Amino acid sequence: MTRNACTSSGRFQVRRPVVAVALAALCLALAAAIPAQAGPAALAFEPYTLQTKGHGDVPAEIATLEVPRRHSEPDGPRLHLKVVRLRATAGNGRAAPVVYLAGGPGGSGIDTARGPRWPVFDQVRRETDVLLLDQRGAGQSEPPPECPHETRFDDAQPLQRDTALAAVQATAAKCIAFWRQAGVDLGAYTTAESAGDLDDLRRALDVPKISLWGMSYGTHLALATVRLHGAGLERVVLMGSEGPDDTLKLPLSSDALLQELAVLARKDGFDDLAGSTTRVLQALREQPRQGRSQMHEGRQVSIGLYDAQIVIANMLGQRVPQQWLPLVLREAETGNYDPLADMVLIGRAQFAKFPAMGLAMDVASGQSPQRRALAEAQARQSLFGDGLNFPFPAIGDGLGLADLGEGFRGPLHSDVPVLFISGTLDGRTPPANAEALRPGFSNGHSLLVRNASHHNELWTGNPAIARSIVGFLAGRVVRDTVLDVPPPVFATRSSELLGGKR
Repeated sequence: MTRNACTSSGRFQVRRPVVAVALAALCLALAAAIPAQAGPAALAFEPYTLQTKGHGDVPAEIATLEVPRRHSEPDGPRLHLKVVRLRATAGNGRAAPVVYLAGGPGGSGIDTARGPRWPVFDQVRRETDVLLLDQRGAGQSEPPPECPHETRFDDAQPLQRDTALAAVQATAAKCIAFWRQAGVDLGAYTTAESAGDLDDLRRALDVPKISLWGMSYGTHLALATVRLHGAGLERVVLMGSEGPDDTLKLPLSSDALLQELAVLARKDGFDDLAGSTTRVLQALREQPRQGRSQMHEGRQVSIGLYDAQIVIANMLGQRVPQQWLPLVLREAETGNYDPLADMVLIGRAQFAKFPAMGLAMDVASGQSPQRRALAEAQARQSLFGDGLNFPFPAIGDGLGLADLGEGFRGPLHSDVPVLFISGTLDGRTPPANAEALRPGFSNGHSLLVRNASHHNELWTGNPAIARSIVGFLAGRVVRDTVLDVPPPVFATRSSELLGGKR
């Protein structure tokens, strides 16, 4: 007998009353014979000290959440995730526990709270419990072994896109083979599986609902949870939104951000940042230049156009590199490519190696055909080509990794209350992402932070940011708001670059 015969949603319909009664009795007997699927075990918290950097030691609790490696195989192999609980210090006990989701993918929720963002966590726990989760494969939650293979770039050669892409693709293929030989189930590392972990966490806490609070990739995971397990969510805070189809970034967002920074840079004596960028890129298009990296023990590197496109597109998105960029370009225009050499070597190192969890997660989230076509079209118009995304999306082609499909990336509609927090100078998750998502949320609210990048000032640049997060998670009324944080102060002397190493 098929499962559909015992469900009201099946196509098989029983019309004869006698048969219906007999069928109902049989279904009840079958249900009694099949054991109910066990939920996750209750969390056994133990005392733990969260050692923050600059804010002392914080008493907390830690537990291990056991989840299926694949939620479609509940009786299969298990993974063990670490979660730290910060007990509420006040509040009325009505707000749902809040689970913090770090970015990356691959960031540690536990480690995030240790740093300069701790004051915001401290304020949120005044209303309700805060749970710092290390997602599967990240932090203390059983990360797969580090791949021994890496791409080695020749300092004497400028980066050429196709050659560099072939090299990193070859490294990725070697890493995939290494992980599979080590018994790593790469298909277990998807955002959908992590969303299942969050619902398991809710059940292990024995609460009807939890709230989610994510940053960057953490918002991507939160949105997947809204789609897949929305009934178990009370509220969601998204800081720097990455929508279901936003993993592949749009190249022209970098060009737009360059124009915004150019206006701000004038106050510090940089009258033509956009023009400086264009001139440096043109010089490198004509011929590679040589720079000596003081940060890398004087290594000399040949800098090509694609090196600079990758570096500049990525420097635009976060506060400290933003502050350096105008001076780095001014020095290059005078013939001193040493500061740019520092950035180039940092940039090359970013995609020389691959962590299993991050690679598998990004490839699985992927991009719709429409998004890929749009990104490719914009790359042909952008000053930076496809440097913002390199080596994605091509790195995933042919690796045999999971793809969550178009249903995962499709439009999202929900009545779960959501607070979208965006920074106007965020080059990783620009405000346009939140604006595109907002119409799908009947209970959506917006907090736009002027002058905030994809960095700490989006958290602590204005005290009202934390107050908005706390108030929203506590269930209080939050209206659409625009706040300001101080604009970036740009470096004007070489001694201010890279922590004064010059």
